[in-house]
Amino acid sequence: MEKPIILFDTDMDTDCDDAGALAMLLEAHLADKAILLGIVADSVSPYAAPACDYMAHHYGIELPIGTVYAEDYMDTPENLARFADYRAHSKNCLQHGNYNSFFAQKINKTDKDYPSASKVYRQLLSKAEDHSVTVLCVGMLTAAAEALESGPDEISPFSGAELFKRKIKKVIAMGNPYSINDFNWGKDALGAKRFFDLCPVPIYFSAEGGNIITGAHLSARLPHDHPLRRAYEICLGENTGRASWDLIAALFALEPDSPYLRLEALGDCRYDAEERILQIHPSADGNCHNLHLSYSPEDMAQVLNKYMLGEQ
Repeated sequence: MEKPIILFDTDMDTDCDDAGALAMLLEAHLADKAILLGIVADSVSPYAAPACDYMAHHYGIELPIGTVYAEDYMDTPENLARFADYRAHSKNCLQHGNYNSFFAQKINKTDKDYPSASKVYRQLLSKAEDHSVTVLCVGMLTAAAEALESGPDEISPFSGAELFKRKIKKVIAMGNPYSINDFNWGKDALGAKRFFDLCPVPIYFSAEGGNIITGAHLSARLPHDHPLRRAYEICLGENTGRASWDLIAALFALEPDSPYLRLEALGDCRYDAEERILQIHPSADGNCHNLHLSYSPEDMAQVLNKYMLGEQ
């Protein structure tokens, strides 16, 4: 089987399933079952990128890491208003204790210490083989939209949209195509609209995982200071496990032909930023697809729990 090459785009911030998904990718990278090209922190939190950095270093892996928080992007008057709702949600989570700030303090960094997400997208894609990269987006579509809108520069003579078309095999977007104001897309509706308007490659939606509870085993299986265990314990207080939305998306990135999942062709899709809803236009040759589970939630939980520990 062809080894998947994955660029991980995450909102490592308000939930611990991002940490679970990243652990799956890091374990697969170490086992030479996948190549994790790099990570993009797609979050209003100033601690998302260092949290990713801290986890990767714990696994002994050096990776390029970018963030939408770089270069004052989040601090312009336009974007202060644009992300006000997400900022309030993130701040509330931080006040109740959040693992990303805990990890950031460990290495004394904030997102301002990392390059822009768009730059990292362009650098990684420019060096990749044609049609080789899977982009796994488990948060907002802000960074992907910024990369798509980017123009030719010293990194590449191609525009962002051209780089996507040349280098990317598919984008996996964690979000519900049938939901009004889906969390990931609704928190930056403008970015979601731009992404769907510009993305020239197949898009696969992953909304499964809400009834699949994973991670409770981490408190017994991992050392107290392991970042994956700490992420779940800090986020949940008492680690009784968490829903597995991001983990299902990561599973599809790692196993595109997985027997655990099946695909539904949807057609062409556009995002209405005002109504915050995906508009689906059925078409035989459309580029949008939806993931569904082929196995029971209990069986899926066992699979994902093993993946987080590199046992699958």
